[in-house]
Amino acid sequence: MVGTVPERPLSRRVSSTGLRLSTFLIGFACCGLIAAATAPQAVAQNQPATTIEALPTDAALDALLAARDWNKLGMVLSRPTDAASFGRRLNWLHSRIDAGGGSLLPQLFARDLWVVGIQQNVDDPTKDLRLTAGMMTLYSYELDVIDGAKCEDHSAPGHRIDQLMVNRAATFKYLQALPEYQKDNVVNIAIALERKTAPLRKEDDLICRNGLEEMRAGLERGAQREVPAAAGQYGRQVEVTTPPGWTPKFVAPEVYRPLQESARSQMRAGLLKIVATPR
Repeated sequence: MVGTVPERPLSRRVSSTGLRLSTFLIGFACCGLIAAATAPQAVAQNQPATTIEALPTDAALDALLAARDWNKLGMVLSRPTDAASFGRRLNWLHSRIDAGGGSLLPQLFARDLWVVGIQQNVDDPTKDLRLTAGMMTLYSYELDVIDGAKCEDHSAPGHRIDQLMVNRAATFKYLQALPEYQKDNVVNIAIALERKTAPLRKEDDLICRNGLEEMRAGLERGAQREVPAAAGQYGRQVEVTTPPGWTPKFVAPEVYRPLQESARSQMRAGLLKIVATPR
């Protein structure tokens, strides 16, 4: 199947000065999102030089994004890099998210910011990148729900939401432990960001993949091979490959727009429920 978000941890350590980039301050100005971008600081590397790979140029990354080559884009944005490339990667992700890039970008951005935030472990919420990672995670959820309304296969967005909940479980737990005023502010910023990028976002075929229709296409026309059973599972395990050229279908604007507006009207309550402290 196509488009799984890489979850390989970044093997790097951040210096005590940390890496502070694109820290979203908790608040609003002129009804817009407040963002403070600071230059990336040095990242201390403990990896052997042979494991470090060069980050492709911004133009090459843009080409992968335009081609919707999610697997390769996710792969190159998950490789260990030097400090300068890591900072450029975050800058590229931030700028393309602001320009309406698809759902993969905030997930990767949230992942990287979370790793750095954990290593910094600062107490100031205006400098804690875990808070920014949490906001980006909520934004990713919004995209799965709101842009998922465009998918003809309604099972696909649900799969993406389930994947997000599993991959970012630690981030959701962090958000649930925040004071109520911080939860409220993070939710408000995530909602403001979605409304800001809404006119810029295109059809996001990643959200519409890995649903029942793609599975059906794989069973009917794709390649299949038997694979070893995962730990704790029994019986025959078969890996199904999507047939070449298969792409998800989208519904017409007159169908998805009312669904999107309905989702937006309920989004704040839904996000507050997600970040609510477990009882």
